[in-house]
Amino acid sequence: MPSAGAAPVARSARRMRRAPVFWTIVVLCAAFAFAHAWALRWTCDDAFISFRYAGNLVAGHGLVFNLDPQEMPVEGYTNFAWTLWLALGLVLGWTGDALETWAACWGALLHAGTVLVLGYAAWRSSRGRAIVPIAAPAWAVHYYGASLAPAGLETALFVFLATTLAVLAIDRSSRRRLWLLGGLGVLAATTRPDGALLVMAAGVVVLADAIRARAPRDVVAYAAPLVLGMVPYLLWRHAYYGYWVPNTFYAKSGADPYASQGLHYVLDYVACHAVALVPALLALLLLPLRRGDPAAAEPWSCRRAGLALLLFVVPYVAFVVWVGGDFMFGRFLLPVTPLLMLALDVLFARRPWLAPCAALVAVAGTWWRHDPPGMDDFGNPAGYSDNRAISMLPADASGITRADYARGAGHAVGDLFAGLGVRIGIAGGHANFAWRWPVPVAIECAAGLTDAYIAHLPIPARSRPGHERNWHLYPGYLEQRGVHFMLEESYGNGTVVDHARAITFPGRFKVGARIVTWDRALMRELRRRAPDLVCVDFEQELDKYIAALPTKPKDQVRADYAALREFYFDRNDDPARRSAIERFLEAN
Repeated sequence: MPSAGAAPVARSARRMRRAPVFWTIVVLCAAFAFAHAWALRWTCDDAFISFRYAGNLVAGHGLVFNLDPQEMPVEGYTNFAWTLWLALGLVLGWTGDALETWAACWGALLHAGTVLVLGYAAWRSSRGRAIVPIAAPAWAVHYYGASLAPAGLETALFVFLATTLAVLAIDRSSRRRLWLLGGLGVLAATTRPDGALLVMAAGVVVLADAIRARAPRDVVAYAAPLVLGMVPYLLWRHAYYGYWVPNTFYAKSGADPYASQGLHYVLDYVACHAVALVPALLALLLLPLRRGDPAAAEPWSCRRAGLALLLFVVPYVAFVVWVGGDFMFGRFLLPVTPLLMLALDVLFARRPWLAPCAALVAVAGTWWRHDPPGMDDFGNPAGYSDNRAISMLPADASGITRADYARGAGHAVGDLFAGLGVRIGIAGGHANFAWRWPVPVAIECAAGLTDAYIAHLPIPARSRPGHERNWHLYPGYLEQRGVHFMLEESYGNGTVVDHARAITFPGRFKVGARIVTWDRALMRELRRRAPDLVCVDFEQELDKYIAALPTKPKDQVRADYAALREFYFDRNDDPARRSAIERFLEAN
């Protein structure tokens, strides 16, 4: 008959045998996750906004987008911590195109780091009895997680922090770890403002544990880093930018709920990975109903871990629904996707022999996805898209991708603009030019991300999130700001000067634009630098207009003159042409 101590010894031996196999699988999953993300590397348009802020910071201008002494600094980024990390890359010599590599490498590493954290959580939740992880391999093969990780944005960092915060909140041990949890909370909240939801979720878990254990110092240990980190940051933000929240909150209408769009976004995402996410959702809902281990005694009991995961997932998904999701499919739901998958690890922790089957289903259901229609050509009726797929489409007959074409155009026209003080308007995929062209002012005209005036304008109707305040809503504003060229080629106000607006910058990588205001000295210099510049000779056209004045009604000329002043006369000293028009208008 075996002794009373034989069973624990046998269990310990099994754990010893399983550990190398389990951790080998986790490390291989992490390696695959890095390779998967690296193979999909690209740079999202919005990342170049953070690049420009980081570049201006390193150049000594501060955390500003525009170098306009008449403009107050505008917080057009939502990723303070990530922008500082980009600035560090620039300081270390990762300048120009190399900054894209810096961002992509760290994104891929953080994506792999999330896999390691999930592996740790699976091992802890099973008390070392796990045979294989479930969430770790499923996340490693997640296409949108991998494709958005190396895209230059803070996405992978934020997903890593969300996962780590949840795991540390559940896996309570020492007070020192609570200090770490609070410090990571500061990093999460400064990486993205919605990180505050994660901080609050972790705080509820810590508070509940402290009440149960009658340990108020645990709350202090968690809260102290948050107070020490967030209070100075928020005071600096308000003093520097004039607002408590980023300008992007207003640009994306954060105070205006768009639940119908947000619900569509969430349901389409779940449907895309239904084979994996539906079981994960069921597991998440079942965990708090499970009975067994007392919640106070076991950190990774089903009930305690399930309730904690619900605290992280449900409010965050509600936030995504409220704001209407995002134009990049899945991006706003990536931070809670690993936590949903982790529910499967917790559910099968006490039945490790079933974990391989669950892992197979989770991996297969994540790898084989059912995308909504029109994702790779801006054809989705809900307005979201797979922006990586779009950036990989051919830009011309040579087969060069849109991303490479934009990079080439950025360098070519940037050389043409050097030292000229050109001001531009950008929209859509033009942030690349704001980063690569030496322009002191670039106004984002799709939502006002980097412009406080545009961001605070009311919108007539909700449409594609983040693209609802185009130039039609603020006639004359770009002219007031002295913008020379608008990259949105639909620009025009239906006046006499519209026929003269079209311009194409020449070279292998041609860029079409519209002229907002005609600067005589600038246009002459551009023609000198690039004789094959394609645009009309406006002064010659103006001479033809003046010669034909006797054939025109005065009311029409008066209206035309208002447009001509805005486009040309108010910015160029041309008394002869001005007086010719004014004499015609003053004559009886």
